[in-house]
Amino acid sequence: MQISEEMAILIFLGVVVLAIIIFFLDKAINKRKPHISAEAKVIKIDDRYSSHIYFGRRGGYSFSPRYEIKFQLKNGKKRTFACPSPDYKWVKLGDEGILTHQGTRFISFEKKID
Repeated sequence: MQISEEMAILIFLGVVVLAIIIFFLDKAINKRKPHISAEAKVIKIDDRYSSHIYFGRRGGYSFSPRYEIKFQLKNGKKRTFACPSPDYKWVKLGDEGILTHQGTRFISFEKKID
């Protein structure tokens, strides 16, 4: 069974529209959740690079870092958050402090000062 070019384009557009809907639903759901603060420890730091394609420009690729920090909460749960560059740069493995998040959205991490 072979898929026509028109059908492939429709499938691709359907997937893109679905991804956009999921993205905005996730944002809307997170906005309704309360800010939660909890004691946490940094157990993993990751700076993966993700590629982006710029439409309208042939061969328009760019690589940008995606910063992720994994925390272990005092209750034993582990949570991973994508973090903005300024927050990512001053956090070190093993740091302890107060993690604040809203659903799956990272808000801040205040290190404990000894």
